[in-house]
Amino acid sequence: MKLIARTACVAACALLLSSCATIVGGKYQNVSVDTKASDQSSIAAQCTLSNDRGTVSVTTPGTARVRRSDGALDVSCQKDGAQIGQQTYHASTRGMVWGNLLFGGLIGIVVDFTNGAAHHYPDHLSVTSYNKHYDAAAMAGGAPATMGSGSAAASVPAAAGDLASLDRRIAPATFNAAQNVAAARQCDRALHVVMADGARSLLEANCPGAEPVHIECDGDKCVAVHKD
Repeated sequence: MKLIARTACVAACALLLSSCATIVGGKYQNVSVDTKASDQSSIAAQCTLSNDRGTVSVTTPGTARVRRSDGALDVSCQKDGAQIGQQTYHASTRGMVWGNLLFGGLIGIVVDFTNGAAHHYPDHLSVTSYNKHYDAAAMAGGAPATMGSGSAAASVPAAAGDLASLDRRIAPATFNAAQNVAAARQCDRALHVVMADGARSLLEANCPGAEPVHIECDGDKCVAVHKD
């Protein structure tokens, strides 16, 4: 009799666990991905989406199936063999997961948080290129301009006020970190150089409907600061 009861209990738990995992929609999520030039015109690119659960690839515009996780989702995009943009997206806790407490009890909550089903990334992911050579105006004549040898733009250092993506004094890691600060404040990710001195730099982001934001960086550590 004890064996029968034990078997019934195990079967019930297995059924409960499987039902809990499906109440909130499963461990995977489809996200749409697009890439835009700095002037917001659409461009095609090859992007990788990575978190602590794995990596998937997609050609934009397109849809990718990612593994849910509480960890950040890093989206890195390339075009013509060169990186053109990067953006990090953070997961939120899905509201419906708390309803699982009614159907699956504490076990259901534990399962959802353990396998990632409790978390959700934004349904639409957009990466803006920091290379203005892919703007619609630059593409109008055909292939984008390059920064190869013999190019006047390559030999002339960017001046204060120019786009940070074209200023060789601004390291890619610094630029990416500053972009994330700008995006968090819902500001334009096309940043302008105010000052650059070694690892330290001051960048400016325009913000729709608000004053521009200054972003102070020391290497890849960037924070928003108030303008004087």
